Amino acid sequence: MKHIFITGASGCVGHYVTEQLLNANDDWHLHLLLRSTSNLKWIPESYPNVTVHFGNMDSIERLADVLHQMDYVMHIFTDWSNSEYATLLNVTKTHQLFSLLDPDRIQRIIYFSTASILGPGNQPIPQAGLYGPGYVRSKYYGFLKLTEHPLKSKIVTLFPTLVFGGDRSHPYSHISSGILPNIRYLNILRFMYLDARFHFMHSSDIAQCAIHLLTAVNVKSQYVLGNSVMTGKDTIRELCEFFKIPVLFSIKVPVSVVFFVAKLLRITIAPWEKYCLENPYFQYDVVAPSDFGLTTRFPNLRSVLRNLVNENE
Repeated sequence: MKHIFITGASGCVGHYVTEQLLNANDDWHLHLLLRSTSNLKWIPESYPNVTVHFGNMDSIERLADVLHQMDYVMHIFTDWSNSEYATLLNVTKTHQLFSLLDPDRIQRIIYFSTASILGPGNQPIPQAGLYGPGYVRSKYYGFLKLTEHPLKSKIVTLFPTLVFGGDRSHPYSHISSGILPNIRYLNILRFMYLDARFHFMHSSDIAQCAIHLLTAVNVKSQYVLGNSVMTGKDTIRELCEFFKIPVLFSIKVPVSVVFFVAKLLRITIAPWEKYCLENPYFQYDVVAPSDFGLTTRFPNLRSVLRNLVNENE
């Protein structure tokens, strides 16, 4: 029996991870850190190989004895707040969690960061630490701190790009939850686009990669998870095509126009948002399930949209 400690199991990615582990042929015993089971869309008591440990990251030291018995860790939890509390949980307590593991027993730690802190060459950018909101800033310093951890050779860091996912049995990601309620804005957005590039991945595929890397051999220390790069223009076009909204023409909107309109409307653009607008190419060297010999279930935006619409019909 392989014992794995999982944080963030009640979130979107966490639901896909636990589901796939429970359906795997491997002999896993899942230890879940949860404040409550109310956000779970499945019943942990139905599975003899699931143990729930009630608590939060801010008191992770209370589970020292449990953590000492773990063979693997999947640390998905993230505090999203724009405060020093994010630093406490995402940096200090994350480092403490890993320090409570038995270095002779622990086989591998999968740590979830975010591609938001990366720039060209998949390297961390100082601007994330200087200008980022609490969540981004804490992820930047959390990653740097873990590169000095005594267990760093056993830590595999994952940097998800934009995260889609969710259905009747999985919570929706922030992005997926906002698509259908805001489709009406495509009637305006179809005529314009920003010069931007980015990647995305569905949570089901993120879970596939994370679980594969738990036991894979010859792994790297970090991976950016994402499908092929998309442009801002392509995104608007594909959204309009899928929802059958005609596009007669589209005009590229310079960033200077965005700043001008914001100033005209007295809208304050925070330093991090300003940096992202001035540097809109979020393009990385990415991997997807197919790079590990697995099947990428949601390889393009159309497949994500189709799944989202089917689940809401």
